Amino acid sequence: MNRGDHFESIFEDDRDREVFLKTLEEACVSSGWKAHGFVLMGNHYHLLIETTRPTLVKGMQYLNSTYTARYNARHKTRGHLFQGRYKALLVDGESSGYFLTVSDYIHLNPARRKGKAQIRNVNELLEDRWSSAGWLAGTRKKKPEWLQWERVYGELGLSNWRWGARREYRDHLEGRIREVSGEEEAWKKIRRGWLLGSEEFAERMKERLEELSAKPHERDSWAGEAVEEREQDRARKLLVEGMRCLGMESLSGGPTGQRYLLARWVRTRTRVGTRWLAGQLGFESVGTLSYGLWHAGQRMETDRKTQRQWKSLGSYDPKD
Repeated sequence: MNRGDHFESIFEDDRDREVFLKTLEEACVSSGWKAHGFVLMGNHYHLLIETTRPTLVKGMQYLNSTYTARYNARHKTRGHLFQGRYKALLVDGESSGYFLTVSDYIHLNPARRKGKAQIRNVNELLEDRWSSAGWLAGTRKKKPEWLQWERVYGELGLSNWRWGARREYRDHLEGRIREVSGEEEAWKKIRRGWLLGSEEFAERMKERLEELSAKPHERDSWAGEAVEEREQDRARKLLVEGMRCLGMESLSGGPTGQRYLLARWVRTRTRVGTRWLAGQLGFESVGTLSYGLWHAGQRMETDRKTQRQWKSLGSYDPKD
């Protein structure tokens, strides 16, 4: 989660919220995240994220910095939007109940809100456009592809997306709304802690942290340079596949337009650095590549050939 600087609003209107969700989608795709839930409040947001690659830090940097830049550009402001680094809570996904507790905590945020804006029944909760509750319950159409339902449903013993299962999830939320006022003690562990899970899980994580502290070389395998190397390995596989799809014989000597398009494709699917990518594609500077990323985006909106080439790149996902 993250909160606005000095507790100020981070969304001026619904357009800002749409921009945030678009930026979140970009972060999920490029970072390999599985998003299981979210809620956008006036001055903060909550996300339930499962990482499949060690990209939490890079992904959150992209999400917060990119949304801030887009917010400032739209409202002609400058400076910090968020209070600082995001807060992360490590959740036990193996023991029963903890994952669902965090999911409920996120989705019931509007019901815990004070004053006239407080949501008091499940229908109002599911109508909230800026929460994933309605999509997960199936009451809102066109669920985003990046939003996962399987894990939340699995916690309730539900294994399909049929009407009956969606109804059971809706009933679950309805029951939880009635319990909101009596849950404050349980919520404190989420708001104030660094971990939520069984005693066994907590001990295992503490032991792991102690091991990493005692073995700097192993700890460094999760540091910035090592994470960048992993993303570069993923990007190399994507570049090879992209060359094949576009019929390119080389990276640095291919048509400029194709190299721009390939760069954009790789950037949407990894958190690899632009300097490294510029070198791989034979661009003289990061500025040249940045222009190319913008140029490829512009052409995708109007040029049918570019649209066909983008489609040909597909959704190839290299195994890490």
